[in-house]
Amino acid sequence: MTTGTFEKALLVIDIQENLVNPDSKLHIDITNLDQFFKNVNRTIDLFENSGLPVLYITNEWSNFLLNWVTGNVCRKGGKGVGPDPRLRRVNMKLYRKSTKSAFQNTQLLKDLQDWKVSEVFLVGLMAEHCVKATMLDALKNNFRVTVISDALGSKNEKNLRRSLEYYWNKGVTLIPAGVINDNKNRMTA
Repeated sequence: MTTGTFEKALLVIDIQENLVNPDSKLHIDITNLDQFFKNVNRTIDLFENSGLPVLYITNEWSNFLLNWVTGNVCRKGGKGVGPDPRLRRVNMKLYRKSTKSAFQNTQLLKDLQDWKVSEVFLVGLMAEHCVKATMLDALKNNFRVTVISDALGSKNEKNLRRSLEYYWNKGVTLIPAGVINDNKNRMTA
């Protein structure tokens, strides 16, 4: 996959088909789904065009009870558990996890450290769960964290606002996709 040294990396968290499907038992608020994908994909393009790593993370559960309660929305090997087809893929590498934090996959942390990454940018689902847990573990592992505020999905608008406020209070940088795309100097490798 990626080799070299990079200051920044983009983590694309849990943008899985079932989690953006309004017919599934556990999904995000789909009110602004088209804009969400536009912002995520624009951010992916910016990282790709800047020669920076784009890392995709999926949530896959083996726990029978958890799968039963959620209608198998993230059941390991299940239908619709992979990345949503509307998500721009610049590589096929997937970091799989079975808990909220992407850092549960120890290979992710190893790769970020090997590449000398000091700042992670976060987009994805769910702002109040997996993105939050990943943000906390990123801070714990001494990464600077920037969240693309309009490239997050949540159960509802209230949860999203609360999550963004929580991130801000933790010292995380919040920027919309349009700002990061307009400020390409910030993205130099």
